[in-house]
Amino acid sequence: MIANLADIESMEKSFQTNLINHLSGAKAAHLIGTYNEQHQSNLAIFSNVIHIGANPAMMGVLFRPVGADSHTYKNIQANKQFTLNQIPVSLVPQAHQTSARYTLGISEFEACGIEEETIPEFDGPFVKQSLVKMGLIWEEEHLIKSNQTVLLVGKIQYISIHDSVLLPNGHIDLDVAQSVSAGGLDTYYQVKKLAQFPYAKVSADASHEPRRNS
Repeated sequence: MIANLADIESMEKSFQTNLINHLSGAKAAHLIGTYNEQHQSNLAIFSNVIHIGANPAMMGVLFRPVGADSHTYKNIQANKQFTLNQIPVSLVPQAHQTSARYTLGISEFEACGIEEETIPEFDGPFVKQSLVKMGLIWEEEHLIKSNQTVLLVGKIQYISIHDSVLLPNGHIDLDVAQSVSAGGLDTYYQVKKLAQFPYAKVSADASHEPRRNS
């Protein structure tokens, strides 16, 4: 398929939505846990989570335009804290179900059969089955004016990684963790390691060549 702007804008709506959502490829899937002002837990699946920086350690979450049912965003605004939990293969059906529009005050942990975990070190609800999870506090956010989405940046305060998936060099073995990626809004993929390379350097005999795609 070849499509220019006019072609894209004239596409049938659901086809266009699916196509554009899949163009960026598979993205890491996370469950975001929050508390509302009454300290009731909320859980929702997100695939728009990105690494912002390592020092200070920060992650970003892209939120769709905020509406009445934007419980996760509103809870973070109220309490300034949230958890990110990688999704294992065994939890995919329940994790996907959290995308349903539950009534405010209903916990997706209970409604979707996901075990909630609390710890004394961080005041946020974690997913017990997740092998890689973190607690973050709100740091800043930025409005994308063209479509009213919000990039929210959180600073990592707490990390929990199961010993079986943490490697001596600090890498996380996503194969062993059985972490899941999402394509679009409803399709899931299992992560599989293909290769690992040393840090890339320009060889001495090629140092005079112009850099490309960097």
